[in-house]
Amino acid sequence: MADAAGPLEHQLAEFPAGRRVRITGHRGGRMLRARLLAMGLNLGREVEIIQNNRGLIIVGVNGGRVALGRGISQKILAEPVVPLLTDQRSG
Repeated sequence: MADAAGPLEHQLAEFPAGRRVRITGHRGGRMLRARLLAMGLNLGREVEIIQNNRGLIIVGVNGGRVALGRGISQKILAEPVVPLLTDQRSG
């Protein structure tokens, strides 16, 4: 979907465990897109990186977990999700 990564976009494989990210695109054809959709990894979906080691990346999506190989995780583009700050007014 995306050929050139934007300033905040990185490969999913580059994010550390514990980080929440939003999927922004992928570098692949329609078969990759269909495979990602089947796993619930559609554009705009927020996922949490549960594990990221040498070969395997596990992401939390829809209350479940999806295991991805290094190759496919390098084709998925994502941006970090900035947590919303709660309004802490004293009063």
